[in-house]
This record gives sequence, C-alpha cells and structure tokens, in this order.
Amino acid sequence: MLLQELLGIDENIYLVEESYLAQRAIKSTLQYLSGVRNFLGGQSVRLLRVREGESTLGLLLFNPGDEDVPVDFWSVFTGALAAAPLKAEFESSADLILALNSPEKEIEVSAELWRDAVNEYYSLMLVSRNLCSVCNVRPESYGSVFSENRVQKVSGIFEKLRENGYSPGGKVLEVCCGNGMSTLALYRLGLDPLAVEVNKCTVCQGLEQGVLNPRKALVMDARALSRYFEPGSFDVVLGFMLGLVYEFNSELWTGIMREAAAVSRNGGLLLFTVSSKPEIEILAEALRNAGVEGEIVDNTDAEGVYDQWFFVGRKN
Repeated sequence: MLLQELLGIDENIYLVEESYLAQRAIKSTLQYLSGVRNFLGGQSVRLLRVREGESTLGLLLFNPGDEDVPVDFWSVFTGALAAAPLKAEFESSADLILALNSPEKEIEVSAELWRDAVNEYYSLMLVSRNLCSVCNVRPESYGSVFSENRVQKVSGIFEKLRENGYSPGGKVLEVCCGNGMSTLALYRLGLDPLAVEVNKCTVCQGLEQGVLNPRKALVMDARALSRYFEPGSFDVVLGFMLGLVYEFNSELWTGIMREAAAVSRNGGLLLFTVSSKPEIEILAEALRNAGVEGEIVDNTDAEGVYDQWFFVGRKN
C-alpha cells in the first residue's frame, strides 16, 4: 500500500473517514482530533506528521493492541482533500496537537502523491469488500467483461481528434467510467485519467480485474464534481458511452455536462460519446450553454453500437 510505503511503517493503517467523499467534510476527523487534544493534556502518544513544506497534510496516531483490538495500528487524520475552510480548521487542530506532543517522525510528500495514497486506500478497501455490508456480486473473468474491439473504438476516436488538431494531455478527468473499459484505452494512449463512477460495483469490478488504477479511481456522482474539485482543475474532461440520454432524463445529463465544464480550465478539452444522434444533440446543447464551443462528429460504423456520435470542444 502506498500509504505504508510513504510513511515507512509496517503496521496496519486506518483512515478515520468512511469514504473518499467523506474526506471533503472531515466531520469524524475534526471530532476525533478534538478528543486527541483533550487526551494529550496529561500524557503523550506516538505521533507521525505528514507535511508539504510547512503545511500539515496528515497526522497519524499509534494505537497499541489490546483485548478488544489485538493488533497494533495507526489512525490516519487528514484534511488534504477537504474544502478550504475545513482544511484550515484541520491544520489549526494539528498545530495545537503538535504543540502538545512532538512527532517521532516527519514525512515530507507532495499533496498530489498524498491524495493518490488516500484514494488508493479506499480503492483497496472497496475491492476487498470492506466498504460493503453485503456483496452478492460474483467475480467475472476478464474476457467476459472487457472487449478489445471496444478499446480499439475509443482509440480510433483519438486518431480523429489528432487529425483535427486536438491533442489531449495534462490533467485528465473521465466521468462515468463504469468498469474502466474506455479507461483502458486511455492508459494505452499514454493518458493518466482520474476516473469517476457512481456505481461502486462496476468500479470494484474494474479494480478487481486490474484495469482501473486504484490510485486514480473514485466512486463519485458526476453531478457533484464541483463540490470536490476546484474550478479549472482539469485540462481534459472525457466521458464515453454516456446514457442512455433521453428527453425525460435530460436534466440529469445536463447537470453532468454543467459540472464537467465547471471543473475544466478555460481552453480545456471536453469530449463525450453516445450511441445515437438525438443523445449527442442533448449533450451538445447542454455543453454550449455551459460555455463550451465545439462540434458534433458522426462516428458511425457497421456495428452501430458504441461511440457512434461524439461532441468535442473547448471551454471558453
């Protein structure tokens, strides 16, 4: 696990928040840190500090095994993924604790690498079924789930993009990634997307098959992107085979397009594919209303199933 590698420890590690998304609000983190401050009034504990420069990214508190929990472990507190006011509150709480109890070790890492490590933790918890009370989904073979033809179809779209002067690169976000079928094509094209999907079972499937990168896959509703990412966070925002997109559910997809534009930088590339022309027309209208200038491209083939139409453009 990346967290253990960065920290140089062998004991078990547990983040106090129940999910990656909970790290945005850090409710449990701030509550526990308040208790730690009160506890430190009379005694000291084993403590590690993770920092980037003078900023505290995380604190780790050692918990020795006892009769109830017979193994040693570290509790991990972090505000690195929280909204700015809560991040400041976390750092203030961390400063108070560090003033009472000096850390036995300080580890310097970049905020980006630390976020990857936190994300990997939740991905590994998901694929090991620790985030689900009950799981009735049986693992499937790679060949029964992933199609090489589908991967090649996505690769062909990028060939068309390059022919028309588009060269995707930089920080990439893929929305509605499913189990990573299209993500696999992005990896092969040299891109390293952050892939988000609201269905945790399909994310789990992609992780289980070694397709999705555990450090770059999130269970997240694409309608809430701007709650977790700052405006202009991504150079490229992509989504493949979104849908089904109909008039009766167009509000859902309009919301996703609006969120995608919100987290794209000015001049950033946006690309979305669907199976039919009426679907892409709905998405195109939503993107144009969100300040994206682009075009609808006919990508139909004899199979007539995947990625038959796409919209590509740039945010103004």
